[in-house]
Amino acid sequence: MRGGAKAAARVGRSAAGSSRSSRSAVGSGESAVGSGSTWCAVDIARIIGLPERLRTLWPHELMPRTESETTSAGVRATGVIPDDGRGITETVMLGESAGRDSKRGPDVLTAWLTGFTAELNLTRSRMTIVISSGDETAHLEVSLCDDICLAILVLHGKGFEEFEGFELLRRLEPSELGRVTEELCSLVEKDCVLTLTYLSEAKVAGMEVLHRVDGTWARPTLERDGDTITVGAENSLEANAVRVLLAAILTRLQTTTGHRP
Repeated sequence: MRGGAKAAARVGRSAAGSSRSSRSAVGSGESAVGSGSTWCAVDIARIIGLPERLRTLWPHELMPRTESETTSAGVRATGVIPDDGRGITETVMLGESAGRDSKRGPDVLTAWLTGFTAELNLTRSRMTIVISSGDETAHLEVSLCDDICLAILVLHGKGFEEFEGFELLRRLEPSELGRVTEELCSLVEKDCVLTLTYLSEAKVAGMEVLHRVDGTWARPTLERDGDTITVGAENSLEANAVRVLLAAILTRLQTTTGHRP
């Protein structure tokens, strides 16, 4: 499966079982916006249009910089049940034109995006997770606030053409982050490398690397020599290596960064 069909099959509600009747993964845009179990895909033209005070809060690596990267606006939704049993949760494509002919108008979509972006100002720690096979890449930026994670996801490469010109946004409970990251790993079909970097306001920082070959995760040994980091031997890990890694890092960040009064 290639191209847009591959992406569409991967993004939707996973089939819960043959005994349940299938239903669309999305309803109306208004009812789905803000749902914690939903990735809301916002066209980059709308992100570029944020006020400057909000644009400065957006992760630098994922802030669209030129209008040539924008895509034509329009309401898009996908609710395809994955044909291989894999996939991330339901997705709402938010790209409705803000013009006068818009049936709903820009209020719901723009207000939701504005509120999401404003919450980035409450960030206590940041995590960057990149899962790449070379041909497929999932780039996830996570802002950890006191009780919630704000996730911004970009998918690009072979099979992810469906999401060109969109960034996917979602609010997560910290306890959900490991599972969600595992889901993203399943979207990259080939052998891949997961690179995770993190930094907190308490100056706690670090980098972790996992390598997946033939479905098995391993952790390479990183050796530092001055400004140079070399990769040494790999240690094989259990199947839940991604969740274990995320849980350990979250614990470290949460125990070194207290709640704001």
